[in-house]
Amino acid sequence: MSIKKVHLRYSLDKKSKELDFIKSVSNNDLNIIFDTGEWNNGNRINMKIFPKTKMKIEELYIETACDLKEDSLTYLNGYQTWTDSREFKLSEKIPKLSRLVWPIMSMYGDYAFIKNKNKLSSWTYTYIKNSDEIELIGSLSESSGYTIFQYDSNGVLTIIKDCCGLVIDDEYEAFDIFAVKGEENFCFDKYFEAMKLPKPKVKSCTGWTSWYNYYTNITEDIILDNLKAFKSRNIPIDIFQIDDGYQEYVGDWLRINSKFPRGMKVIADEVKASGYKAGIWLAPFICEKKSEIYKKHPEWVIKKAGFNPGWSGMFYVLDFYNEEFRNYLREVFKTVFEEWNYDMVKLDFLYAAALIEREDKTKGQIMYEAMKFLRELAGDRLILGCGVPLGCSFGLVDYCRIGSDVALKWEDKLLKRLHYRERVSTINSLTSTIGRRHLNNRAFLNDPDVFIVRSKGVELDKNQRYSLLLLNLIFGGLVFTSDNLDEYIEEEMKLYKSIFPIKDKKISKVIEDEILRVYLSIDDNEYLALCNLNSEQVVIKNKDEVYFCREKGYIPKNAVVTLEPYESICLLKTENVDENLLRSSNIFMI
Repeated sequence: MSIKKVHLRYSLDKKSKELDFIKSVSNNDLNIIFDTGEWNNGNRINMKIFPKTKMKIEELYIETACDLKEDSLTYLNGYQTWTDSREFKLSEKIPKLSRLVWPIMSMYGDYAFIKNKNKLSSWTYTYIKNSDEIELIGSLSESSGYTIFQYDSNGVLTIIKDCCGLVIDDEYEAFDIFAVKGEENFCFDKYFEAMKLPKPKVKSCTGWTSWYNYYTNITEDIILDNLKAFKSRNIPIDIFQIDDGYQEYVGDWLRINSKFPRGMKVIADEVKASGYKAGIWLAPFICEKKSEIYKKHPEWVIKKAGFNPGWSGMFYVLDFYNEEFRNYLREVFKTVFEEWNYDMVKLDFLYAAALIEREDKTKGQIMYEAMKFLRELAGDRLILGCGVPLGCSFGLVDYCRIGSDVALKWEDKLLKRLHYRERVSTINSLTSTIGRRHLNNRAFLNDPDVFIVRSKGVELDKNQRYSLLLLNLIFGGLVFTSDNLDEYIEEEMKLYKSIFPIKDKKISKVIEDEILRVYLSIDDNEYLALCNLNSEQVVIKNKDEVYFCREKGYIPKNAVVTLEPYESICLLKTENVDENLLRSSNIFMI
Protein backbone atom coordinates (compact mmCIF):
# COMPACT_ATOMS: atom_id res chain seq x y z
CA MET A 1 0.00 0.00 0.00
CA SER A 2 1.48 3.36 -1.05
CA ILE A 3 0.02 6.76 -0.22
CA LYS A 4 -1.01 8.84 -3.23
CA LYS A 5 -2.38 11.82 -1.28
CA VAL A 6 -4.11 12.97 1.88
CA HIS A 7 -7.04 15.32 1.35
CA LEU A 8 -8.46 17.67 4.01
CA ARG A 9 -11.25 20.14 3.44
CA TYR A 10 -12.12 22.40 6.35
CA SER A 11 -13.85 25.71 7.02
CA LEU A 12 -13.07 28.78 9.12
CA ASP A 13 -15.75 31.45 9.54
CA LYS A 14 -17.80 29.72 6.84
CA LYS A 15 -14.90 29.95 4.35
CA SER A 16 -13.93 26.56 2.93
CA LYS A 17 -10.27 25.61 2.39
CA GLU A 18 -8.55 22.51 0.98
CA LEU A 19 -5.20 20.80 1.46
CA ASP A 20 -3.60 17.91 -0.43
CA PHE A 21 -0.36 16.53 1.03
CA ILE A 22 1.72 13.43 1.79
CA LYS A 23 3.78 14.78 4.68
CA SER A 24 3.41 17.06 7.69
CA VAL A 25 1.87 20.47 7.01
CA SER A 26 1.84 23.84 8.77
CA ASN A 27 -0.04 27.03 7.86
CA ASN A 28 -1.79 29.94 9.55
CA ASP A 29 -4.80 27.76 10.45
CA LEU A 30 -3.32 24.48 11.68
CA ASN A 31 -0.42 22.11 12.08
CA ILE A 32 -0.68 18.55 10.79
CA ILE A 33 1.72 15.86 11.98
CA PHE A 34 1.70 13.02 9.44
CA ASP A 35 3.92 10.03 10.30
CA THR A 36 4.50 6.82 8.38
CA GLY A 37 6.93 4.00 8.95
CA GLU A 38 7.57 0.32 9.62
CA TRP A 39 6.19 -1.01 12.87
CA ASN A 40 5.33 -4.42 14.41
CA ASN A 41 6.09 -6.34 11.18
CA GLY A 42 3.89 -3.96 9.23
CA ASN A 43 3.44 -0.27 8.48
CA ARG A 44 1.73 2.44 10.49
CA ILE A 45 0.14 5.72 9.42
CA ASN A 46 -0.64 8.29 12.08
CA MET A 47 -2.12 11.73 11.52
CA LYS A 48 -2.91 14.42 14.10
CA ILE A 49 -4.44 17.84 13.50
CA PHE A 50 -3.57 20.77 15.76
CA PRO A 51 -5.93 23.66 14.96
CA LYS A 52 -4.80 27.21 15.78
CA THR A 53 -8.42 28.32 16.05
CA LYS A 54 -11.84 26.67 15.98
CA MET A 55 -12.43 24.94 12.65
CA LYS A 56 -14.91 22.54 11.07
CA ILE A 57 -13.74 19.45 9.19
CA GLU A 58 -15.76 18.92 6.03
CA GLU A 59 -13.89 16.03 4.41
CA LEU A 60 -10.85 13.91 5.24
CA TYR A 61 -9.41 10.90 3.45
CA ILE A 62 -6.20 9.13 2.41
CA GLU A 63 -5.95 7.87 -1.14
CA THR A 64 -3.70 4.82 -1.56
CA ALA A 65 -2.57 2.46 -4.29
CA CYS A 66 -2.86 -1.21 -3.32
CA ASP A 67 -1.99 -4.57 -4.81
CA LEU A 68 -5.41 -5.05 -6.40
CA LYS A 69 -5.66 -7.52 -9.27
CA GLU A 70 -8.64 -8.50 -11.37
CA ASP A 71 -9.13 -11.69 -9.34
CA SER A 72 -8.37 -10.14 -5.91
CA LEU A 73 -10.87 -10.62 -3.14
CA THR A 74 -11.63 -7.79 -0.72
CA TYR A 75 -12.99 -8.36 2.76
CA LEU A 76 -15.78 -5.95 3.73
CA ASN A 77 -16.62 -5.65 7.41
CA GLY A 78 -20.23 -4.46 7.67
CA TYR A 79 -21.32 -1.39 9.60
CA GLN A 80 -22.65 -3.19 12.66
CA THR A 81 -23.29 -6.62 14.16
CA TRP A 82 -26.15 -7.55 11.84
CA THR A 83 -24.65 -6.27 8.57
CA ASP A 84 -23.45 -9.03 6.26
CA SER A 85 -19.65 -9.29 6.20
CA ARG A 86 -17.66 -11.38 3.75
CA GLU A 87 -15.13 -11.40 0.93
CA PHE A 88 -16.24 -9.58 -2.23
CA LYS A 89 -14.94 -9.65 -5.78
CA LEU A 90 -13.95 -6.26 -7.17
CA SER A 91 -16.62 -6.69 -9.84
CA GLU A 92 -19.39 -7.00 -7.24
CA LYS A 93 -21.56 -4.19 -5.99
CA ILE A 94 -23.41 -3.68 -2.73
CA PRO A 95 -27.03 -3.29 -3.82
CA LYS A 96 -29.01 -0.29 -2.59
CA LEU A 97 -31.74 -0.73 0.00
CA SER A 98 -35.18 -0.60 -1.59
CA ARG A 99 -37.00 2.70 -1.11
CA LEU A 100 -40.09 0.66 -0.17
CA VAL A 101 -38.57 -0.17 3.23
CA TRP A 102 -36.22 2.80 3.62
CA PRO A 103 -38.36 4.60 6.28
CA ILE A 104 -38.36 1.63 8.66
CA MET A 105 -35.09 -0.19 7.93
CA SER A 106 -32.47 2.37 6.90
CA MET A 107 -31.57 3.24 10.52
CA TYR A 108 -30.17 -0.25 11.15
CA GLY A 109 -27.37 0.10 8.60
CA ASP A 110 -25.12 2.66 6.95
CA TYR A 111 -27.62 3.38 4.17
CA ALA A 112 -28.24 7.00 5.19
CA PHE A 113 -24.70 8.20 5.79
CA ILE A 114 -22.25 6.21 3.68
CA LYS A 115 -20.77 8.28 0.85
CA ASN A 116 -20.04 6.89 -2.63
CA LYS A 117 -22.63 4.15 -2.26
CA ASN A 118 -21.55 2.50 -5.51
CA LYS A 119 -18.15 1.59 -4.05
CA LEU A 120 -17.27 -1.44 -1.95
CA SER A 121 -17.08 -0.15 1.64
CA SER A 122 -15.67 -1.72 4.80
CA TRP A 123 -15.79 -0.41 8.38
CA THR A 124 -12.82 -0.35 10.81
CA TYR A 125 -10.66 -2.82 8.87
CA THR A 126 -10.42 -4.63 5.57
CA TYR A 127 -8.10 -6.94 3.69
CA ILE A 128 -7.10 -7.73 0.13
CA LYS A 129 -6.58 -11.41 -0.65
CA ASN A 130 -4.27 -12.53 -3.42
CA SER A 131 -3.70 -16.30 -3.46
CA ASP A 132 -2.97 -17.52 0.10
CA GLU A 133 -1.80 -14.15 1.44
CA ILE A 134 -3.74 -11.13 2.61
CA GLU A 135 -2.88 -7.47 3.06
CA LEU A 136 -4.74 -6.30 6.16
CA ILE A 137 -5.38 -2.57 6.63
CA GLY A 138 -7.16 -1.51 9.80
CA SER A 139 -7.80 1.30 12.23
CA LEU A 140 -6.08 0.96 15.59
CA SER A 141 -8.65 3.14 17.33
CA GLU A 142 -12.20 4.11 16.44
CA SER A 143 -12.48 6.36 19.49
CA SER A 144 -11.97 9.45 17.32
CA GLY A 145 -14.44 8.40 14.62
CA TYR A 146 -15.32 5.55 12.30
CA THR A 147 -12.78 4.61 9.64
CA ILE A 148 -14.21 3.55 6.29
CA PHE A 149 -12.28 1.78 3.52
CA GLN A 150 -13.60 2.15 -0.04
CA TYR A 151 -12.35 0.31 -3.12
CA ASP A 152 -12.26 1.46 -6.73
CA SER A 153 -12.06 -1.12 -9.50
CA ASN A 154 -9.02 0.78 -10.84
CA GLY A 155 -6.88 -0.27 -7.89
CA VAL A 156 -7.37 2.64 -5.50
CA LEU A 157 -8.23 2.15 -1.83
CA THR A 158 -9.51 5.30 -0.12
CA ILE A 159 -9.38 5.47 3.69
CA ILE A 160 -12.05 7.87 4.96
CA LYS A 161 -12.48 9.34 8.42
CA ASP A 162 -16.16 9.75 9.26
CA CYS A 163 -15.77 13.24 10.72
CA CYS A 164 -17.68 15.49 8.34
CA GLY A 165 -19.11 18.38 10.36
CA LEU A 166 -16.84 17.88 13.36
CA VAL A 167 -15.79 21.15 15.01
CA ILE A 168 -12.38 21.05 16.71
CA ASP A 169 -10.31 23.56 18.63
CA ASP A 170 -7.79 21.15 20.14
CA GLU A 171 -5.62 18.19 19.10
CA TYR A 172 -7.51 15.64 17.01
CA GLU A 173 -6.10 12.23 16.08
CA ALA A 174 -7.56 11.75 12.63
CA PHE A 175 -5.96 8.46 11.60
CA ASP A 176 -4.08 5.63 13.26
CA ILE A 177 -3.80 2.95 10.58
CA PHE A 178 -1.89 -0.33 10.59
CA ALA A 179 -1.14 -2.41 7.48
CA VAL A 180 0.47 -5.84 7.37
CA LYS A 181 0.94 -8.60 4.77
CA GLY A 182 1.10 -12.36 5.24
CA GLU A 183 -0.93 -15.39 6.23
CA GLU A 184 -4.38 -14.60 7.67
CA ASN A 185 -3.78 -15.61 11.29
CA PHE A 186 -0.40 -13.87 11.34
CA CYS A 187 -1.90 -10.61 10.06
CA PHE A 188 -4.79 -10.56 12.52
CA ASP A 189 -2.48 -11.44 15.41
CA LYS A 190 -0.27 -8.48 14.50
CA TYR A 191 -3.26 -6.17 14.04
CA PHE A 192 -4.67 -6.87 17.50
CA GLU A 193 -1.20 -6.78 19.06
CA ALA A 194 -0.84 -3.31 17.57
CA MET A 195 -4.12 -2.26 19.24
CA LYS A 196 -2.65 -3.34 22.58
CA LEU A 197 -5.94 -4.85 23.63
CA PRO A 198 -5.88 -7.29 26.54
CA LYS A 199 -6.82 -10.83 25.55
CA PRO A 200 -10.45 -11.69 26.40
CA LYS A 201 -10.64 -12.88 30.00
CA VAL A 202 -13.52 -15.28 29.34
CA LYS A 203 -13.48 -18.80 27.96
CA SER A 204 -15.66 -20.47 25.36
CA CYS A 205 -19.05 -21.28 26.81
CA THR A 206 -22.46 -22.79 26.07
CA GLY A 207 -25.92 -21.71 27.07
CA TRP A 208 -29.60 -21.23 26.48
CA THR A 209 -31.58 -18.12 25.55
CA SER A 210 -35.33 -17.75 25.33
CA TRP A 211 -35.59 -15.68 22.14
CA TYR A 212 -35.51 -18.10 19.19
CA ASN A 213 -38.27 -20.30 20.52
CA TYR A 214 -40.58 -18.03 22.49
CA TYR A 215 -39.64 -14.52 21.38
CA THR A 216 -41.59 -11.98 23.50
CA ASN A 217 -44.07 -14.64 24.64
CA ILE A 218 -42.01 -15.75 27.61
CA THR A 219 -43.51 -16.24 31.07
CA GLU A 220 -42.10 -17.21 34.43
CA ASP A 221 -43.42 -20.75 33.96
CA ILE A 222 -41.88 -21.11 30.49
CA ILE A 223 -38.48 -19.97 31.75
CA LEU A 224 -38.54 -22.22 34.81
CA ASP A 225 -39.79 -25.22 32.82
CA ASN A 226 -36.86 -24.87 30.41
CA LEU A 227 -34.47 -24.45 33.32
CA LYS A 228 -35.82 -27.64 34.88
CA ALA A 229 -35.27 -29.49 31.57
CA PHE A 230 -31.54 -28.63 31.71
CA LYS A 231 -31.11 -29.24 35.43
CA SER A 232 -32.91 -32.59 35.47
CA ARG A 233 -30.65 -33.91 32.70
CA ASN A 234 -27.46 -32.42 34.20
CA ILE A 235 -26.70 -30.60 30.97
CA PRO A 236 -23.39 -28.74 31.57
CA ILE A 237 -24.20 -25.38 29.99
CA ASP A 238 -22.63 -22.22 31.41
CA ILE A 239 -25.22 -19.45 30.97
CA PHE A 240 -29.03 -19.43 31.06
CA GLN A 241 -30.35 -16.17 29.62
CA ILE A 242 -33.77 -14.47 29.61
CA ASP A 243 -34.35 -12.37 26.51
CA ASP A 244 -36.90 -9.71 25.52
CA GLY A 245 -40.42 -10.03 26.94
CA TYR A 246 -40.10 -9.67 30.72
CA GLN A 247 -40.33 -5.84 30.88
CA GLU A 248 -43.53 -3.79 30.67
CA TYR A 249 -42.20 -1.85 27.69
CA VAL A 250 -38.80 -1.42 26.07
CA GLY A 251 -37.02 1.26 28.07
CA ASP A 252 -38.86 0.54 31.32
CA TRP A 253 -36.38 -2.06 32.52
CA LEU A 254 -37.39 -1.98 36.18
CA ARG A 255 -41.14 -2.27 35.46
CA ILE A 256 -41.70 -6.03 35.19
CA ASN A 257 -44.85 -7.24 33.42
CA SER A 258 -47.54 -9.51 34.86
CA LYS A 259 -46.09 -12.64 33.19
CA PHE A 260 -43.37 -12.57 35.85
CA PRO A 261 -45.43 -12.11 39.03
CA ARG A 262 -42.51 -12.78 41.38
CA GLY A 263 -40.07 -10.50 39.56
CA MET A 264 -36.70 -11.21 38.00
CA LYS A 265 -34.62 -11.92 41.10
CA VAL A 266 -36.49 -15.20 41.62
CA ILE A 267 -35.47 -16.32 38.13
CA ALA A 268 -31.81 -15.47 38.70
CA ASP A 269 -31.83 -17.27 42.05
CA GLU A 270 -33.30 -20.41 40.46
CA VAL A 271 -30.77 -20.32 37.61
CA LYS A 272 -27.81 -19.97 39.95
CA ALA A 273 -29.15 -22.67 42.28
CA SER A 274 -29.15 -24.95 39.23
CA GLY A 275 -25.43 -24.33 38.75
CA TYR A 276 -25.60 -21.89 35.85
CA LYS A 277 -24.84 -18.19 35.39
CA ALA A 278 -27.88 -15.97 34.93
CA GLY A 279 -28.17 -13.62 31.95
CA ILE A 280 -30.77 -11.01 31.01
CA TRP A 281 -31.49 -8.86 27.96
CA LEU A 282 -31.49 -5.04 27.87
CA ALA A 283 -31.54 -2.42 25.11
CA PRO A 284 -30.09 0.49 27.10
CA PHE A 285 -30.20 3.30 24.52
CA ILE A 286 -33.74 2.96 23.16
CA CYS A 287 -37.37 3.10 24.28
CA GLU A 288 -40.74 2.49 22.66
CA LYS A 289 -43.57 5.00 22.48
CA LYS A 290 -45.73 3.31 25.11
CA SER A 291 -42.99 3.34 27.73
CA GLU A 292 -43.05 5.50 30.84
CA ILE A 293 -39.67 6.91 29.83
CA TYR A 294 -41.08 8.21 26.54
CA LYS A 295 -44.08 9.76 28.26
CA LYS A 296 -42.39 11.24 31.33
CA HIS A 297 -38.98 12.19 29.93
CA PRO A 298 -39.39 13.68 26.44
CA GLU A 299 -36.14 15.58 27.04
CA TRP A 300 -34.32 12.21 26.93
CA VAL A 301 -35.82 11.25 23.56
CA ILE A 302 -33.91 12.37 20.46
CA LYS A 303 -35.02 10.68 17.24
CA LYS A 304 -36.35 7.48 15.69
CA ALA A 305 -34.04 4.48 15.90
CA GLY A 306 -36.03 1.83 14.04
CA PHE A 307 -39.28 -0.06 13.70
CA ASN A 308 -40.29 -3.25 15.49
CA PRO A 309 -43.78 -4.72 14.99
CA GLY A 310 -43.27 -6.84 18.11
CA TRP A 311 -43.18 -3.69 20.22
CA SER A 312 -45.34 -0.60 19.60
CA GLY A 313 -43.99 0.20 16.15
CA MET A 314 -41.32 2.91 16.00
CA PHE A 315 -38.76 3.09 18.78
CA TYR A 316 -36.47 5.95 19.73
CA VAL A 317 -32.90 6.94 20.64
CA LEU A 318 -32.31 8.16 24.18
CA ASP A 319 -29.72 10.88 24.82
CA PHE A 320 -26.70 9.13 26.24
CA TYR A 321 -25.22 12.51 27.21
CA ASN A 322 -28.21 13.56 29.33
CA GLU A 323 -27.00 13.18 32.92
CA GLU A 324 -30.46 12.27 34.25
CA PHE A 325 -30.69 9.46 31.71
CA ARG A 326 -27.19 8.27 32.62
CA ASN A 327 -28.29 8.16 36.26
CA TYR A 328 -31.29 6.09 35.23
CA LEU A 329 -29.00 3.58 33.51
CA ARG A 330 -26.81 3.49 36.60
CA GLU A 331 -29.88 2.54 38.63
CA VAL A 332 -30.89 -0.13 36.09
CA PHE A 333 -27.48 -1.80 36.06
CA LYS A 334 -27.13 -1.62 39.85
CA THR A 335 -30.54 -3.27 40.24
CA VAL A 336 -29.82 -5.99 37.66
CA PHE A 337 -26.44 -6.92 39.09
CA GLU A 338 -26.72 -6.20 42.83
CA GLU A 339 -30.40 -6.68 43.65
CA TRP A 340 -31.50 -9.21 41.04
CA ASN A 341 -28.05 -10.87 41.06
CA TYR A 342 -27.54 -11.49 37.33
CA ASP A 343 -24.10 -12.41 36.03
CA MET A 344 -24.42 -11.25 32.42
CA VAL A 345 -26.31 -8.64 30.43
CA LYS A 346 -27.03 -9.01 26.75
CA LEU A 347 -27.01 -5.39 25.52
CA ASP A 348 -28.88 -4.96 22.25
CA PHE A 349 -29.66 -2.26 19.64
CA LEU A 350 -26.49 -0.45 20.70
CA TYR A 351 -25.99 1.23 17.30
CA ALA A 352 -28.78 3.65 18.31
CA ALA A 353 -26.43 5.66 20.54
CA ALA A 354 -24.46 6.78 17.49
CA LEU A 355 -27.55 8.11 15.69
CA ILE A 356 -27.22 11.19 17.89
CA GLU A 357 -25.95 14.17 15.90
CA ARG A 358 -23.42 16.51 17.53
CA GLU A 359 -20.88 18.93 16.11
CA ASP A 360 -18.37 18.37 18.91
CA LYS A 361 -18.19 14.57 18.49
CA THR A 362 -18.19 12.14 15.58
CA LYS A 363 -20.59 9.19 15.45
CA GLY A 364 -17.67 6.90 16.22
CA GLN A 365 -16.65 8.95 19.26
CA ILE A 366 -20.20 8.80 20.58
CA MET A 367 -20.40 5.04 20.03
CA TYR A 368 -17.06 4.43 21.71
CA GLU A 369 -17.94 6.62 24.71
CA ALA A 370 -21.30 4.88 25.03
CA MET A 371 -19.62 1.45 25.06
CA LYS A 372 -17.03 2.62 27.56
CA PHE A 373 -19.83 3.89 29.82
CA LEU A 374 -21.61 0.51 29.65
CA ARG A 375 -18.37 -1.25 30.57
CA GLU A 376 -18.01 1.02 33.60
CA LEU A 377 -21.58 0.23 34.67
CA ALA A 378 -21.04 -3.52 34.31
CA GLY A 379 -17.70 -3.58 36.09
CA ASP A 380 -16.39 -7.14 36.02
CA ARG A 381 -19.78 -8.66 35.14
CA LEU A 382 -20.20 -10.19 31.70
CA ILE A 383 -21.39 -8.22 28.66
CA LEU A 384 -22.74 -9.76 25.49
CA GLY A 385 -22.88 -6.97 22.89
CA CYS A 386 -25.34 -6.98 20.00
CA GLY A 387 -26.38 -4.58 17.25
CA VAL A 388 -23.16 -2.60 17.65
CA PRO A 389 -20.50 -1.20 15.27
CA LEU A 390 -17.82 -3.71 16.15
CA GLY A 391 -14.71 -1.52 16.20
CA CYS A 392 -16.13 0.52 19.07
CA SER A 393 -16.69 -2.63 21.13
CA PHE A 394 -13.20 -4.13 20.79
CA GLY A 395 -11.91 -4.85 24.29
CA LEU A 396 -15.08 -3.49 25.95
CA VAL A 397 -17.38 -6.52 25.75
CA ASP A 398 -16.74 -10.14 26.69
CA TYR A 399 -18.86 -11.67 23.93
CA CYS A 400 -20.26 -10.03 20.81
CA ARG A 401 -22.71 -11.00 18.11
CA ILE A 402 -20.92 -11.04 14.78
CA GLY A 403 -23.88 -11.67 12.45
CA SER A 404 -27.56 -11.13 11.91
CA ASP A 405 -30.29 -12.97 13.78
CA VAL A 406 -30.83 -16.60 12.82
CA ALA A 407 -34.27 -17.35 11.38
CA LEU A 408 -36.47 -20.42 11.64
CA LYS A 409 -35.94 -20.81 7.89
CA TRP A 410 -32.84 -20.66 5.69
CA GLU A 411 -33.45 -17.35 3.93
CA ASP A 412 -35.95 -14.50 3.85
CA LYS A 413 -36.31 -14.15 0.09
CA LEU A 414 -38.41 -10.98 0.26
CA LEU A 415 -35.94 -9.06 2.45
CA LYS A 416 -33.09 -10.30 0.29
CA ARG A 417 -34.82 -8.90 -2.81
CA LEU A 418 -35.22 -5.59 -0.95
CA HIS A 419 -31.41 -5.61 -0.38
CA TYR A 420 -31.69 -5.43 3.39
CA ARG A 421 -28.22 -6.41 4.64
CA GLU A 422 -29.23 -6.74 8.32
CA ARG A 423 -32.08 -9.16 7.60
CA VAL A 424 -33.03 -12.01 9.94
CA SER A 425 -31.83 -15.02 7.97
CA THR A 426 -29.92 -18.19 8.78
CA ILE A 427 -27.64 -18.04 5.74
CA ASN A 428 -27.09 -14.30 6.27
CA SER A 429 -26.01 -15.06 9.83
CA LEU A 430 -23.70 -17.87 8.72
CA THR A 431 -22.10 -15.66 6.06
CA SER A 432 -20.88 -13.26 8.76
CA THR A 433 -20.04 -16.08 11.18
CA ILE A 434 -17.59 -17.35 8.57
CA GLY A 435 -16.46 -13.89 7.49
CA ARG A 436 -15.76 -12.50 10.99
CA ARG A 437 -14.09 -15.64 12.33
CA HIS A 438 -10.82 -13.73 12.82
CA LEU A 439 -12.30 -11.63 15.67
CA ASN A 440 -12.84 -14.64 17.94
CA ASN A 441 -10.55 -14.60 20.98
CA ARG A 442 -8.88 -11.43 19.73
CA ALA A 443 -11.44 -8.60 20.07
CA PHE A 444 -13.84 -10.66 22.21
CA LEU A 445 -15.39 -14.13 21.95
CA ASN A 446 -17.66 -14.43 18.93
CA ASP A 447 -21.38 -15.02 19.37
CA PRO A 448 -22.61 -16.53 16.08
CA ASP A 449 -26.19 -16.53 17.42
CA VAL A 450 -28.09 -19.71 18.22
CA PHE A 451 -28.05 -23.14 16.65
CA ILE A 452 -31.31 -25.05 16.27
CA VAL A 453 -31.46 -28.82 16.71
CA ARG A 454 -35.23 -29.15 17.11
CA SER A 455 -37.41 -30.10 14.16
CA LYS A 456 -40.61 -28.83 15.78
CA GLY A 457 -41.83 -25.42 14.63
CA VAL A 458 -39.01 -24.69 12.18
CA GLU A 459 -38.67 -24.70 8.38
CA LEU A 460 -34.97 -25.63 8.44
CA ASP A 461 -34.35 -29.14 7.14
CA LYS A 462 -32.07 -31.64 8.87
CA ASN A 463 -28.98 -30.74 6.81
CA GLN A 464 -29.51 -27.01 7.37
CA ARG A 465 -29.84 -27.48 11.13
CA TYR A 466 -26.70 -29.62 11.29
CA SER A 467 -24.68 -27.13 9.20
CA LEU A 468 -25.78 -24.31 11.49
CA LEU A 469 -24.76 -26.34 14.55
CA LEU A 470 -21.39 -27.41 13.17
CA LEU A 471 -20.34 -23.93 11.99
CA ASN A 472 -21.42 -22.35 15.28
CA LEU A 473 -19.28 -24.86 17.15
CA ILE A 474 -16.27 -24.28 14.88
CA PHE A 475 -16.35 -20.48 14.73
CA GLY A 476 -18.20 -19.51 17.91
CA GLY A 477 -16.90 -18.65 21.36
CA LEU A 478 -20.39 -18.46 22.85
CA VAL A 479 -22.66 -21.27 21.64
CA PHE A 480 -26.34 -20.97 22.56
CA THR A 481 -29.61 -22.64 21.66
CA SER A 482 -33.24 -21.76 22.38
CA ASP A 483 -34.61 -25.28 22.06
CA ASN A 484 -36.95 -26.81 24.63
CA LEU A 485 -35.16 -30.03 25.57
CA ASP A 486 -38.42 -31.67 26.58
CA GLU A 487 -39.53 -31.54 22.93
CA TYR A 488 -36.48 -33.32 21.52
CA ILE A 489 -36.85 -36.73 19.98
CA GLU A 490 -34.14 -39.25 20.90
CA GLU A 491 -31.98 -38.48 17.84
CA GLU A 492 -32.09 -34.72 18.53
CA MET A 493 -31.17 -35.17 22.18
CA LYS A 494 -28.23 -37.35 21.21
CA LEU A 495 -27.00 -34.72 18.74
CA TYR A 496 -27.39 -31.91 21.27
CA LYS A 497 -25.46 -33.78 23.98
CA SER A 498 -22.68 -34.49 21.47
CA ILE A 499 -21.49 -30.86 21.65
CA PHE A 500 -20.17 -31.41 25.18
CA PRO A 501 -17.53 -30.93 26.36
CA ILE A 502 -16.89 -27.69 24.48
CA LYS A 503 -13.24 -27.37 23.51
CA ASP A 504 -11.30 -24.57 21.88
CA LYS A 505 -10.68 -24.92 18.16
CA LYS A 506 -7.70 -23.60 16.25
CA ILE A 507 -8.60 -22.59 12.70
CA SER A 508 -5.60 -22.95 10.39
CA LYS A 509 -7.19 -22.27 7.00
CA VAL A 510 -10.58 -21.50 5.44
CA ILE A 511 -11.21 -21.95 1.72
CA GLU A 512 -14.41 -20.86 0.02
CA ASP A 513 -14.96 -22.19 -3.49
CA GLU A 514 -17.76 -24.49 -4.59
CA ILE A 515 -18.05 -25.48 -0.92
CA LEU A 516 -16.64 -24.21 2.36
CA ARG A 517 -13.55 -26.05 3.63
CA VAL A 518 -12.38 -25.40 7.18
CA TYR A 519 -9.09 -26.86 8.43
CA LEU A 520 -9.01 -26.95 12.22
CA SER A 521 -7.49 -28.73 15.18
CA ILE A 522 -8.74 -29.65 18.65
CA ASP A 523 -6.07 -30.76 21.10
CA ASP A 524 -3.90 -33.13 19.05
CA ASN A 525 -6.55 -34.03 16.45
CA GLU A 526 -6.82 -32.39 13.01
CA TYR A 527 -10.11 -32.02 11.18
CA LEU A 528 -11.52 -30.89 7.87
CA ALA A 529 -15.10 -29.59 7.79
CA LEU A 530 -16.79 -29.68 4.39
CA CYS A 531 -19.92 -27.55 4.14
CA ASN A 532 -22.25 -27.23 1.18
CA LEU A 533 -24.34 -24.14 1.96
CA ASN A 534 -26.12 -24.18 -1.40
CA SER A 535 -29.32 -25.71 -2.75
CA GLU A 536 -27.58 -27.99 -5.28
CA GLN A 537 -25.73 -31.27 -4.76
CA VAL A 538 -21.92 -30.92 -4.98
CA VAL A 539 -19.42 -33.64 -5.91
CA ILE A 540 -15.79 -32.96 -4.94
CA LYS A 541 -12.50 -34.82 -4.79
CA ASN A 542 -10.56 -35.18 -1.54
CA LYS A 543 -7.20 -33.63 -2.45
CA ASP A 544 -5.81 -33.85 1.08
CA GLU A 545 -4.91 -36.66 3.47
CA VAL A 546 -6.84 -39.74 4.59
CA TYR A 547 -9.91 -38.76 6.57
CA PHE A 548 -12.60 -40.55 8.52
CA CYS A 549 -16.12 -39.71 9.64
CA ARG A 550 -18.84 -41.85 11.17
CA GLU A 551 -21.31 -41.16 8.36
CA LYS A 552 -19.04 -41.98 5.39
CA GLY A 553 -16.25 -44.09 6.90
CA TYR A 554 -12.71 -43.74 5.52
CA ILE A 555 -12.14 -41.19 2.75
CA PRO A 556 -8.74 -41.81 1.11
CA LYS A 557 -6.84 -39.24 -0.93
CA ASN A 558 -8.46 -38.58 -4.35
CA ALA A 559 -11.71 -40.19 -3.22
CA VAL A 560 -14.94 -38.59 -4.45
CA VAL A 561 -17.22 -37.06 -1.82
CA THR A 562 -20.83 -36.17 -2.50
CA LEU A 563 -22.51 -33.47 -0.44
CA GLU A 564 -26.26 -33.10 -0.65
CA PRO A 565 -27.87 -29.63 -0.59
CA TYR A 566 -26.94 -27.84 2.67
CA GLU A 567 -25.04 -30.90 3.93
CA SER A 568 -21.96 -30.55 6.14
CA ILE A 569 -19.59 -33.22 7.41
CA CYS A 570 -16.61 -33.08 9.75
CA LEU A 571 -13.68 -35.37 8.88
CA LEU A 572 -10.93 -36.56 11.22
CA LYS A 573 -7.47 -36.67 9.67
CA THR A 574 -6.17 -40.17 10.36
CA GLU A 575 -4.90 -43.40 8.83
CA ASN A 576 -6.33 -45.45 11.70
CA VAL A 577 -9.20 -44.56 14.02
CA ASP A 578 -8.69 -45.13 17.72
CA GLU A 579 -11.48 -47.27 19.16
CA ASN A 580 -11.95 -44.69 21.92
CA LEU A 581 -12.77 -42.11 19.27
CA LEU A 582 -15.38 -44.35 17.73
CA ARG A 583 -17.00 -44.87 21.13
CA SER A 584 -17.00 -41.13 21.85
CA SER A 585 -20.39 -39.43 21.61
CA ASN A 586 -18.80 -36.04 20.87
CA ILE A 587 -19.62 -34.43 17.54
CA PHE A 588 -15.87 -34.12 16.85
CA MET A 589 -15.12 -37.65 18.12
CA ILE A 590 -12.85 -36.38 20.88
